[in-house]
Amino acid sequence: MPLSLTEESYLSVSLSQRPPCRPDGRDQLQFRPIDAAAGILPTTNGSARIRLDDGGECIVGVKAEVIAVSRPDDVHVEVDCDIVGLLPSSPLQNLLCSTLETAIKNSLPSRLLRITTKYRYKIFVDGIILDHVSHPLTLFSMTTYLALLDTRLPRLAPDSIGGNDNDKDEIGIPQFSSDWADSDRLCMSWSPPLVQLAIIVGKNVFVDATGEEAEVSDGGLLTVWHDGRVVGLRVVKTRDSSKQVFSINSISNAVEVLASASRDIEKALKEIRTS
Repeated sequence: MPLSLTEESYLSVSLSQRPPCRPDGRDQLQFRPIDAAAGILPTTNGSARIRLDDGGECIVGVKAEVIAVSRPDDVHVEVDCDIVGLLPSSPLQNLLCSTLETAIKNSLPSRLLRITTKYRYKIFVDGIILDHVSHPLTLFSMTTYLALLDTRLPRLAPDSIGGNDNDKDEIGIPQFSSDWADSDRLCMSWSPPLVQLAIIVGKNVFVDATGEEAEVSDGGLLTVWHDGRVVGLRVVKTRDSSKQVFSINSISNAVEVLASASRDIEKALKEIRTS
């Protein structure tokens, strides 16, 4: 429900003051509690579900398909996400899918998807956002991250390889081991990228913004976190009438805030996967 002029004015002043006052009492870097689980979909190579305390929920499944390739160094990844209540190919859906797909392609080493010189894995990431009050980008990114951590790829069957590793380049259609316990984790030597969104109100930066907070924001800053550092950033609109006015100091501060938040989230999600 849109905020009234009185509510918008009160919230804007509360979030702009130093120190700011958020309606739910959180500080600027504090995330709301989440309920997360991995390995929830038995027919996938990896899966995860995350629920927020505002009712937001996202489920992501990862599937690996064997494809024939002509360029062995290509990384084949496709990301799709349905948002309940929105039409397919909506601007919000396009933002979520294109952002995650580009981030994964840019960070995933091609060697991890190699089967033979002629065959590779193609990774399909399919998500559904069942409900969202706040901007769903962070929710979708965290769930995708956890699902990729859970993803396993089957190994070639010993009979299909032959006597030495060079034979892997000579075999026809690959045959895989039926022992799932003998599969390899996609993320043994790679950590997925993590996309985070912060809003800016005045000179203050907030992570995990609620829908009401986004309604009074001056805009948002999206960062892509990978390998212990921010590798990409983008200014995004968080409301239709967003002023989109940022100072250099505000952007620099937002990057530092999101880097700290991403580091903590990455640690927490890895602990969920190993627990």
